[in-house]
Amino acid sequence: MKKYKRWFVDEKDLIGLDTRRARDIIIKCFFEAQKETFARVKESLGRKVSDDEILESVTNAVKLVFKEVNGSFENPSKQDLLNVVERLASKSASWGTPQDIIEHHKTQIEKVLGALR
Repeated sequence: MKKYKRWFVDEKDLIGLDTRRARDIIIKCFFEAQKETFARVKESLGRKVSDDEILESVTNAVKLVFKEVNGSFENPSKQDLLNVVERLASKSASWGTPQDIIEHHKTQIEKVLGALR
């Protein structure tokens, strides 16, 4: 059975938060939640990968989602971030991620987005 890691936002990361840092926290959350999924895809192609390579793939996937929602990766608005989180949740569900794992991570990111001014 596939194991899913539950990621928790560090409250210290919410101090003085701006949308770019929030974007980076979303990437970290998605990386932690989907790391095994990305690793298995790479391994199915005959490649062993490092966490750095997986992080690069996750970051590129998030950049693509920003494009899909017509958002700005470099200067995201809060609405861009909300749209990206919804799309990432949808993609995760389509990959077979259990709904409780998706909801847990969405709740963590809601804390992040709620800290934005």
